[in-house]
Amino acid sequence: MKKLIPLLILFSACSKDDIIVPQKNYTLTIDSVLTRDGTKSLTKDNNGLYHLKITTIGTPQSHRITGRILVDGKEPQYPLKIDWESNLYWWLRKQDVIATITKSYVNYFTGQFTIVNLPPLVANKDELVRTINLASYSGTKGEINTVISPIREMIGDTMVVKANHTLSNKIIYTKIVLE
Repeated sequence: MKKLIPLLILFSACSKDDIIVPQKNYTLTIDSVLTRDGTKSLTKDNNGLYHLKITTIGTPQSHRITGRILVDGKEPQYPLKIDWESNLYWWLRKQDVIATITKSYVNYFTGQFTIVNLPPLVANKDELVRTINLASYSGTKGEINTVISPIREMIGDTMVVKANHTLSNKIIYTKIVLE
């Protein structure tokens, strides 16, 4: 019992006001929306809007959005989670073909290279599909990435992309005109 008394005094001497929590300065930016092959950024007009030309028919067209999160101007010590949102969605209807799969192999008995078309993968129910990944984590030098996938029916719309870092309460937006 005598050993517990000094511990009780030690813990009772500290108050919540005595704890100093260092303040960190977070910066969150979206640097670019990359072309389909990922080699360069889409064009940005004087209003700060990216312009994305959709060329595929029916299937989503994937593009990468890159940015950066820094803590006090430096790379974060550990990966930070970024939540992503978009204002656009699309419907995957029941019986829509999701993928056509082919299997290729060398026939063990004949030695012939063979390609087989497997039955198409079809949706078994209606689903609302997001046009952006929900979350990502920062990487080397604080780089953040996500993928957007607008479809042809969205031509004429403006996609509003929101990046949110909950810990620092930083939220940024970028707009992409779909042409």
